[in-house]
Amino acid sequence: MLTRGKVSNMQQKTLWQGQNKEEMEDLKNKYTTISFEEALELCQKHITKSANHSFRRENDPARKREMTKAYINEFVDSQRPIVEGYSDLFLLKQALINEITHYGPITKAMEDPQIDEIRANGPQQIFVESGGRTLKWEQGFTDKEHMERIISKLIGVSKARLTPKIPMVNARTIEGYRVNATHAEISPYDVPAFVIRKFSKKSITAESMMQNESFTKNMYKLLSLIPKSDSSWITVGPTGSGKTTLNEILVKEIDPLSRIITIENPSEMRLLRREGDQQYGRIINDVLQYESVSDDDDSSPATMENLLINAMRQSPHWLGPGELRTPGEFATALRAAQTGHYFFTTLHAEGDRDAIYRFLTAYLMVSNEPAELALRNICSAVKFVIYQEKLADGTRKVTSISEITGSNGLEPIVNPIYKFICEDVLEDPETHKVLKIQGRHKRVGALSEKLQQSMLKAGIKKSRFEFLTKPPTEDEEEVYMFNEYNNEN
Repeated sequence: MLTRGKVSNMQQKTLWQGQNKEEMEDLKNKYTTISFEEALELCQKHITKSANHSFRRENDPARKREMTKAYINEFVDSQRPIVEGYSDLFLLKQALINEITHYGPITKAMEDPQIDEIRANGPQQIFVESGGRTLKWEQGFTDKEHMERIISKLIGVSKARLTPKIPMVNARTIEGYRVNATHAEISPYDVPAFVIRKFSKKSITAESMMQNESFTKNMYKLLSLIPKSDSSWITVGPTGSGKTTLNEILVKEIDPLSRIITIENPSEMRLLRREGDQQYGRIINDVLQYESVSDDDDSSPATMENLLINAMRQSPHWLGPGELRTPGEFATALRAAQTGHYFFTTLHAEGDRDAIYRFLTAYLMVSNEPAELALRNICSAVKFVIYQEKLADGTRKVTSISEITGSNGLEPIVNPIYKFICEDVLEDPETHKVLKIQGRHKRVGALSEKLQQSMLKAGIKKSRFEFLTKPPTEDEEEVYMFNEYNNEN
């Protein structure tokens, strides 16, 4: 007797027999395919379950990353999951590695040496800076939670946490890049954000800067004489204009046996010089570098000001505070200059005079000195102000080099030596996009007699700077050609 149940089974059997093998496979995949997020969760559970004691005790982030990659490969090879959007298991492995050991959609940007900065204003609002230009990054985070997970990974090596009670964090990534992150709680759109400033692993040379027309051959001769003559200087300009990079080039002109102490937050300059420029050669320069903490960090007393005070007791010939920010830092730097030390630093300012006035304003906030006396002391300590800018075409140029010769009342006496003169803008005729800022560097002044004497006393042969002692002429031409200055004269 046929029952309703038997008829139903017969109908299902007939239905399955009528389907071909390909349809069966499609049906199977339909019910076994999982999303990438599910695969990620399963993989993380596999790592947690399989991780041995040595993995858990491993403190080296790079080594732990390699061990994690092995667990991810093991998971994919053993489970062979069918993941939506990933027909190739190799591609799935790479995606899981990027997500678990790297940084998801910004992994390629982190690894690209041409990209200097990564900015994320939300899950789908990611921008990168390359060659001085801002570009939209095509990849994005899945959602807010995905972005928060990557932020935790970015700041995790610094043992920092982003919470509603700590909504702003400054940290370092495993690669040593600087990262600032903010919590979604302080956003009107309820999204987190972060900015990553990358530091090139390859030092920029004076030759490459001349090839990019950042400065001319004669300008470099002057720039290299500033540290050689024990002339303290300030490099000024807006954020991202390349101030630290320029200072790194100039510091390398200092005699290797002149003791240099730098204090940065974070540490960016690579100043160690090795015998024969070999990677593992013996270190030949007397340099000591510190990394300071911010003033509001209660975990350590190693603030910029405290480290500057301590550095003065460590017999420095040169002091290099990475950037002067607080009034106390300005006051300590000036005190160092007045007690026989030379210094170099960076400052956000709009030019030579603006830099001196900002120094004066900050100093007077912690000093009872009359303003005229304070300005005279500052202008006596600072011998040069170098102004560097990032132009609209993405290039970074030294747009002025000025000698500070003294003060007159509340007016600094500035002697401009070089300037960059803009002449026109070359743009795309269809899109009107800026292709190049057209202009030229021009010498506009000569070195003061006082500075010429300082250079001679420092042992610099007059033929090396004689071209800077005469007034500039109209037909004087600047060239962007590298010629090893140390071999001249």
